[in-house]
Amino acid sequence: MEWIPVLAYLLVVGAFTALGAPLAAALFDHLPRRGAAFALPTAMVPFAIAVFWIGQLTFGLHTLLLGIAAVLALTAAAWRLDARPDWRAVGVAYGVFAVGFLFMLSFRAANPAITPQGGEQFLHFALVNTLERANSLPPEDMWFAGRPLKYYYGTQMQVASLSMLTGTALRYGFNLGIATFYGMLFVVAYGVGGAVVSRRGGSFRIGGAFGAFFVALGGASTTAIRLLTPYLPEFLAGPVEQAAFGFVARRFEGGDLAATVTNLSDPFDWGWWYTRYVVPGTIQEVPLYSFVKADLHGHTFANPYVLFAGALALAYYVTPPEEQKRRLALVFGGLGAVAGLFGFMNTWSLPTAAGMAMLAVGAADAHPSTLLPDAWGERLRPETAPEDRKEWLGHELWRVVLAAVVGVVVLLIGVVVASPFLVFGHVPSNEGIGLLPPRSPLPAFLVMYGGLLTAFGVYLTVQGREAVEELPGEWLGAAGVLLVGALGFAALVENAAVLVLLGTFILAGWLLVRSGRAGFAMVLLVAGAGLLLALELAHAKLPLIANPRWNTSLKVAVQAWTLGAAGAGAASALLLREHGGRLKEIATARMAPSGGEDGSTPENVAVLSSALVVLLVVAVLLVSATFPVMMFAAEVGGPVEGGHYDPSLDGWEAVEGFHANEYDALRWLKERPGKPTIVEAPGDSYGWSNPASTFSGLPTIVGWDHEAEYRSQQAYERRVGYVETVYTGDWDRAAVILDFYDVRYVYVGPNEREAYDGIRSFEREPFSVAFEGGAVTIYEVDQSTLPYEGDGDS
Repeated sequence: MEWIPVLAYLLVVGAFTALGAPLAAALFDHLPRRGAAFALPTAMVPFAIAVFWIGQLTFGLHTLLLGIAAVLALTAAAWRLDARPDWRAVGVAYGVFAVGFLFMLSFRAANPAITPQGGEQFLHFALVNTLERANSLPPEDMWFAGRPLKYYYGTQMQVASLSMLTGTALRYGFNLGIATFYGMLFVVAYGVGGAVVSRRGGSFRIGGAFGAFFVALGGASTTAIRLLTPYLPEFLAGPVEQAAFGFVARRFEGGDLAATVTNLSDPFDWGWWYTRYVVPGTIQEVPLYSFVKADLHGHTFANPYVLFAGALALAYYVTPPEEQKRRLALVFGGLGAVAGLFGFMNTWSLPTAAGMAMLAVGAADAHPSTLLPDAWGERLRPETAPEDRKEWLGHELWRVVLAAVVGVVVLLIGVVVASPFLVFGHVPSNEGIGLLPPRSPLPAFLVMYGGLLTAFGVYLTVQGREAVEELPGEWLGAAGVLLVGALGFAALVENAAVLVLLGTFILAGWLLVRSGRAGFAMVLLVAGAGLLLALELAHAKLPLIANPRWNTSLKVAVQAWTLGAAGAGAASALLLREHGGRLKEIATARMAPSGGEDGSTPENVAVLSSALVVLLVVAVLLVSATFPVMMFAAEVGGPVEGGHYDPSLDGWEAVEGFHANEYDALRWLKERPGKPTIVEAPGDSYGWSNPASTFSGLPTIVGWDHEAEYRSQQAYERRVGYVETVYTGDWDRAAVILDFYDVRYVYVGPNEREAYDGIRSFEREPFSVAFEGGAVTIYEVDQSTLPYEGDGDS
């Protein structure tokens, strides 16, 4: 195990945490512990934005130091405003980060290899390698030489930055970056859960533990349901099998449902890979799945910042109305900055930051108009609080409209912050937004989200019981009519039940928040449900992806889990505190020498209702815990038990183990200075294709067929033809291509020999052997001796 890089990362993260603590104290002054758990993302957000902007001119270690200087300037300003952190709490938060960091490190150490099978590790490792070589941003596309990268690269930029700051080789920094961002998610979830529960009279530590568990460890209900399926009574087994296993059977087993059930319900042959294939036509993950999968995907690494956006929304929610400047800083400075980071890190999260701004401003006691100067705000603000319920409803709708305007402004701020990427042509091609995609069938949806929705439903019922009792008859009648209409809609329209269920939960939850009967845990639950509802209503239209919801579900559902699970964790802690405490009090009273209560009907009802709440919450906990237990047993426990757990963080492990005949050649290329262009055979995604550019970060004429999505099918195929010409075609034409792309090295390895029959001899004047070893020969091109210098064709 490479412990020196681990210690280096812990030291650098500790420095960022200390650097961000005063700034966090300024932003989160009204939260318990002054936002100590949010110190790390509070520093990382401005650091990443500063590096991104300075990097448009120049990129390197000096850029990273300037980024740190920018954070230091903000911290100094916060210190001058008398923002003093709770340093003990900061130390505790750093310890929580370390727990999450080391937990994920145990996964990566068990299987550190960077491989192309089943994921996009090759794409992301190539990106961090090319970023390390970059002189400015965006870097040259390593799989489309001569053109700037056309992919959001904020995640890889941060991973490369940490590697460069610590002096760690990226073969280790790749895996350490995964553990670092998981640790950040872990500590932010701890901070959000702790703050929400503490503000409602509970224990910060217990709330934090529930938050970290539900968000970063907890899994969907899928694993528990699949493992329990063989033990279900026959009348239940059939519908459950179809809901829990049907999509996997159709996609991977040729429709053989019985075989799929047998394979995926066996705990001794369980695999986590198939747990995201539940709702037909989608892939939906939870954060632990995404991190263990070990891509540097933006939708994975953005989740700590998604929840940080939730923390900023919470800070706004609790800030008194009279502190206008702090509220402005939180919503437009804090959430605006996070939206900007999402713009070049994971564009799919940009609307989420705007949505959290809208929810915070709409839910807070302070009227949205108070964000404006008094002269403007008074025109938009009702003069008095409405007493009539009809008037109250109109005022609430107006509040939502103004909050939506604030969300749009935050969205625009994000676009401006990320404008070098979003505005100036570096966004992958797309065809806009599509509406009303195929909807999710309710049974499969409940297999995935049953636990989360149970926590939401129980909290909604408990918090809303008194509100229902207080409603006048006409409101109850109207609610009944709406409910009957919704149920009729769900019954008549195919797969509309999920829409009705989520819509009902969202509306009821929001009304409870605005009535003061539910706090910020409900806001987070509404946010998560809102993102899941969005998947039922809209999708991104992407070229070359026939399934309309495939990519959208992958990128959005994990954000829904992150926010919704944070709310479910806090809600579960609060429910156990209240109803577990009530059961304890009643039991203590009955066992007292005086005899306690008389066992009256009201008391018995209270005991039964509290016992039911506790039972449901415990059931949700157990269901959520099944996934991380099974995953840890499979990925870490198995190798330990088998005696072959040999922990390492070396991402090149697979090359040494399975492609040793190319290992020395790839290392030689990695050591080349600058950014010389190479040529190698392109290949299909998810295979051992383009290893030379992937492991070196050097640009090649064309790489994985992902580029057809980013550029166009025509542009991709044209370059594929150019590469074939270099290896097998007319020499004069090949010389033009080598000259136009300024190719320095021609890589001839196993892929090239397999792809091109009759590969040319490179024993001619422009070529010399620069490296030869294993199964690879690398030729160096002398551009000055090429027979032709032409205009070429990009």
